[in-house]
Amino acid sequence: MLARVLFCSILPLGVVPQAFGRPPPRVVTLSPALAAMVFDIGAGSELVGTVRYSRDPPAARRVPRVGDAFGLDLSRIVLLHPTWVLAWKGGTPAADLAALKRLHLRVLTLGTGHVRGIARELVVIGELLGRERKARRVAARFRAAVRSLEARPLGHTRVRVFYEIGRNPLYTVGRDQIISRGIAICGGANLFSDVHHLAFPVSLAAVLSRNPGLIVVGHRRSVAFWKHFPEIAAVRDHAIDVIPSPLLAQASPRMLQGLRMLCRDISRARCPPSPPGASSAACGARVPRTRPPRGGGHGRARTGDPRGG
Repeated sequence: MLARVLFCSILPLGVVPQAFGRPPPRVVTLSPALAAMVFDIGAGSELVGTVRYSRDPPAARRVPRVGDAFGLDLSRIVLLHPTWVLAWKGGTPAADLAALKRLHLRVLTLGTGHVRGIARELVVIGELLGRERKARRVAARFRAAVRSLEARPLGHTRVRVFYEIGRNPLYTVGRDQIISRGIAICGGANLFSDVHHLAFPVSLAAVLSRNPGLIVVGHRRSVAFWKHFPEIAAVRDHAIDVIPSPLLAQASPRMLQGLRMLCRDISRARCPPSPPGASSAACGARVPRTRPPRGGGHGRARTGDPRGG
């Protein structure tokens, strides 16, 4: 014991012999979803760098920024001495990936287009960071929650859903985007499921001609725009809903919250309000509608309601 104490006392500060444990990994994530999943498996203290818009959980806001989806600060990443750089498949530019590898950094590219794939990626990150046990528990809970959504009665018809990413220009998602697959889980059909691009611009005329039964937007300011088109079934039936963008756009366990909102909205859109005296037997049990919230966030936007804008 005396020999061990003497040996450790002459080591430079911060140097630990291999026998006494390895230093914890240092991780840089290149998407908000990947940063969130690092926290989900209990490895938030090992996240030393991430990108703009990494805001969940709140502790992620204190992590140094190294760029965004349009460009990275490579010198800052190098100075962080990461053990691993977790890149975003389909989001991190190929040129940045090549540059990171030229700098001899260990890069793992992750990104799934399937809701169930989120659980698999949690386990991969857990194995990478030595948090496999916690990662498997989180993944199991996530799978169980998805199964619960899939088990909901979907009705005989699928609601045609237009999901708005942006409005200037008007952007939406195609069939291979994870949001599109979330719509399917909830019993809806993406209005542009015949398009194979992940995200793409569309014309207003194309949306009008396809006549969605539900419009989902990420911000309440978009609602006022759609209310100018009462010929759309979704506008006529007061089926314009706000789901904050990160809750569906980020492929992490937080997507469950967005999916629950989406499933509720699709159920409501399937059974719009009936005219006085009309039968509602075709819809079965009606889903009760609630008034929209006074502030921001998720809610049903009603035509003519000034809070919708």
